[in-house]
Amino acid sequence: MTDSTLHGCIPLPVSLRPSCSSCAVRDACLPAAAGARERTLLDGLIAYRRRVAREEVLFRQGEAFAMIYAVRFGHIKSSRPDHRGHPHVTAFHMAGDLIGLDAIHSGRHACTAVALEDSEVCEIPYSRLQDAMHESLALMQRFQHALSYEIGREQSVLLQTNMNGTERLASLLLNLSARYAELGYSGSRFQLRMSRADMGDYLGLTIETISRLLGRFRDEGWIKLDKRDIELLDRGHLQSLLASAAGRPLVDQ
Repeated sequence: MTDSTLHGCIPLPVSLRPSCSSCAVRDACLPAAAGARERTLLDGLIAYRRRVAREEVLFRQGEAFAMIYAVRFGHIKSSRPDHRGHPHVTAFHMAGDLIGLDAIHSGRHACTAVALEDSEVCEIPYSRLQDAMHESLALMQRFQHALSYEIGREQSVLLQTNMNGTERLASLLLNLSARYAELGYSGSRFQLRMSRADMGDYLGLTIETISRLLGRFRDEGWIKLDKRDIELLDRGHLQSLLASAAGRPLVDQ
């Protein structure tokens, strides 16, 4: 049994490997100006197509870095210990996202990635990606875009320290809405793939506060909620909450 089999990877013959050209989320992964050459290059990068079952670990904090993971479908969360050693959710990943970029500098993963539901990722050896980027400016630009997105996401998380709980939840819902819309799904009606506890860990709130705020959003008529199914009914009000936070002086930490 090979190491890749042990880790849940499915090595495929070239003829059976997933083609980026036929992938449902190719527009999220491929450069906007990708031509046949870029698609062929990216097809050649994929080492394995890996299924990750719900609650299965994709990689752990401290493990040696070798792969970039592109999410084909499903949802995955990243977490790392806080100052007390308790796991803190740092990101939610969905189709088209690249995971593992934070390990490039140190050579080891800074967080642990766990599937929120049955998911699938494409494993891309970073060494192959580096070679391909030397051959394609479009792929280099797409990778830089992914890095820029990660930096922006980290900055957004830091800005949450200047928000109250209501504003933090509104920010998360609007962010999820925008990301689903970018993938071609409804930005108004979607399912919360993460638990209330995960939402609380990510936003720095208790599960009780998350439940109370969701109930308030529903009662105010801003959202429609049925367990994890949510519909944004008053996007304008949610956006106005963020506008209020943006105009507030930063709090010294």
